[in-house]
Amino acid sequence: MPDPKHAHIEDEKNVTQEIPNEIAEQPKTETPTPTPEGAVEFTSEKPAEKQPNEENFLEESITNLKSKLKGTKKKPTTIPQVRDEVTIQVEKIMEQDLGDAFNELTTIQKQEFKMKGEQVAFEIRDLLKKTHLKAKTIFKLIFEWLKMLPGINKFFLEQEAKIKTDKILALKKVSRDK
Repeated sequence: MPDPKHAHIEDEKNVTQEIPNEIAEQPKTETPTPTPEGAVEFTSEKPAEKQPNEENFLEESITNLKSKLKGTKKKPTTIPQVRDEVTIQVEKIMEQDLGDAFNELTTIQKQEFKMKGEQVAFEIRDLLKKTHLKAKTIFKLIFEWLKMLPGINKFFLEQEAKIKTDKILALKKVSRDK
């Protein structure tokens, strides 16, 4: 009869004997160990030769990036040069009460704001030609345009966009009644 004090020692021996067998059954993968083939010598001539290649590489990569950036620019949508009466009225409604905020913009921001405003007015004119008109789409267009103004409260912009939307919808109603 085995001694209960030494029973756990025999169990450990059985376990240790089983583990090496399991390890032996697994396929072994060999990892190559790097071995130095020779001493590397550095001379002052080699970096001088690499420097023009690095400059050419930089120039080539810069020109490649420039060409890619030139190709990815958005082409502006064409705005008709001839504006009809509806477009002019929409633009007048849109520019009401914006004189102070517009005067605070820089010249570049003024140009961008004006161009975006003309695009929005053109889109609104197209929406007004449709028989079914959604006020929400006009509101979104005007609100996105007004967000270009820096330092103005979001809630004020929403209020202005709502007022301008209502005036444009009234314009549609008046033009329809004629």
